[in-house]
Amino acid sequence: MTPQHNLDIQSNLSAFPLAELLVEIKQAQLDGSLRFAFDERKIIVYFQNGKIVYAISNARVARLFDFLLREKKIDKKTLTSITNFTSDLELGKALVHKKLFSQAEIDAIVSFQIEEILRECLTWNSGEWSFNPLARIREGISFRVNTAKILADFARSLTGEAVSLRFRSFQEKFSAKDFSQAQINLQPHEAFVLSRFAGEELSVEQIRTLSGLPDSAILQTLYTLWLGGFLTRRNWNSAFSERQIAHIKTASISLKQRAAAIPENKPEAVKPEINEKPPETVAEESPIAEEQEITLEEYLAQNEAATNHYEVLGVEVKADSNEIKKAYFKFARRFHPDIFHRSVTPEVHRKIQNAFTKLAGAHENLRDKDLREIYDYKLRKEIALMEERRAKGKTDKTDKVDKESVAAEQFEQGYNLLMDEYYAEAEPFLARAVHLDGNNARYHAFFGKVLAQDASQRHKAEGEIQMAIKLEPTNELYRIISAEFFIQYNLLKRAEGELKRLLAIAPDNHDAQTLLDSLQNK
Repeated sequence: MTPQHNLDIQSNLSAFPLAELLVEIKQAQLDGSLRFAFDERKIIVYFQNGKIVYAISNARVARLFDFLLREKKIDKKTLTSITNFTSDLELGKALVHKKLFSQAEIDAIVSFQIEEILRECLTWNSGEWSFNPLARIREGISFRVNTAKILADFARSLTGEAVSLRFRSFQEKFSAKDFSQAQINLQPHEAFVLSRFAGEELSVEQIRTLSGLPDSAILQTLYTLWLGGFLTRRNWNSAFSERQIAHIKTASISLKQRAAAIPENKPEAVKPEINEKPPETVAEESPIAEEQEITLEEYLAQNEAATNHYEVLGVEVKADSNEIKKAYFKFARRFHPDIFHRSVTPEVHRKIQNAFTKLAGAHENLRDKDLREIYDYKLRKEIALMEERRAKGKTDKTDKVDKESVAAEQFEQGYNLLMDEYYAEAEPFLARAVHLDGNNARYHAFFGKVLAQDASQRHKAEGEIQMAIKLEPTNELYRIISAEFFIQYNLLKRAEGELKRLLAIAPDNHDAQTLLDSLQNK
């Protein structure tokens, strides 16, 4: 993620609470995403021009399907009939398409979801956060969120002691905004304090003198009016410096101009970390003699057989970041797809491309400290379970059952990440599920679905989806996934054929008929 610009800002919630971060981002009118985590909970909030437009959480209770079931707005039978969704946004589209909800109803439900996510995480008093101005929501995705009311309600719920800790001194200064879009009904004492400003900038000390309210009431009122969007604040402990904000905005403008200059027929320019050729000379990555002996066939076999990122890179689980970097460049420099473009058959070249994508994915996940910690936790759990089974002298039969159990757990992890559109993070979990239980059609189908998000893995994705269909030829969901895959890559005749085969099996499949009609009307 363009580390040369050094745009990311990171810290923890104990130093800079979420409520204040939201105000800062709003005030600076920034685009991007704010990621924060507390224990196992992870949330991403997306901004456009400082406004919150979307938020997602890894908690099941924050998912659209769970909300609809909980509120009895839909039953399980109806929900399971919807096959073509991989996220809350796609589920919403499917519900509108089936005329189960209007677009306005879905928008209102999603807005409510976002607000509930925010209300919960505002109470977190510890955890890590990072703001990335380059990770932005897709164009056209924007939901109405009454952030000002949520923040004001939060400020009112705090104890006097908690609020006092958010002030440096009574010399901090506030001024009323000329115009506030906040849709909040102020309480009498809040409206009274706001009226005291009369176009002037006042310190906390001056407001205390003018209002005559107790110190605790003054601080809480000012904090509420500030979070609610009625006041601006100076001389406080902000997370974003003016220099950082200027740097972000300057770099963002530059990146937009460069992106506009990239021809549309060169998608590889969008993801240089994966597709660009490694540097020709990197002294510290020079391979030693025995490393050069590995052949292309051995490399592909090792890559294909690998069940985790460490095996892909050929390093120990305890390898440090420098070893991981060296291992990546060792393989990338010798087996980059560009090197073999003219010297191998198209089939072999596809295998080399797939292997490099797997290699790059392993490197990306292990070089990032946070991603590696999450990955290692899951991997340790899997290894511990397998070793425990071996120690108990399990038979082949019971070991097979145990493998299936671990595979199911891995699939569940990967499936949940896929639902939240964490495609790169979902891939290794789904890959392990397939490796541990290769006869499970569902695992192959969704592994193919996540691979399909990366054009360089298109052929491997198709193979996984077709394997699912081979294992369960009459499964309607897998054939829908196959048709959507063909449509995604503009293979419309193949999509049409898949849909016709599905309708021959299940004539009443509404999704298949709708997709087929849309193709035939083009």
